[in-house]
Amino acid sequence: MAQHETLTLHKTAYLLGLAGLIPFVGLTALMYQPWSHSLFMTYSAVILSFLGGIHWGVALQKPEWSNSWRISLCMLPSLIGWTALALNQTWGMITLLLAYVGWWIYDYTQIDNKHYRGLRRCLTIVVAVCHISWLVFFIH
Repeated sequence: MAQHETLTLHKTAYLLGLAGLIPFVGLTALMYQPWSHSLFMTYSAVILSFLGGIHWGVALQKPEWSNSWRISLCMLPSLIGWTALALNQTWGMITLLLAYVGWWIYDYTQIDNKHYRGLRRCLTIVVAVCHISWLVFFIH
């Protein structure tokens, strides 16, 4: 792939990643609205599931990743997100927060791409701050 094409893909990934933060930040800003919590939790669970899908795709592309253990592990974010939706507000939010941080650490140890790592770090920090803001809101 030509360098120009690679840069365009990185730029697109960054723009889409940042756009994906809009519901997190927007719903956090609207947390005093009674309907915002369920939308935030649902969006958070869906995006967490997407992160597992990234690893699924890599596992299918890289022979050294193609094993039952890795493919099975890719399902973990979906299952955690779904479980978080069944918990009460506080425990569901804690579960999602820990899953995002834990999966980011896993990502960092598994995917050796500086662009992906930088993007994930940025996105995960914003997502974590949003989840923590919700937890502070629940405490008060």
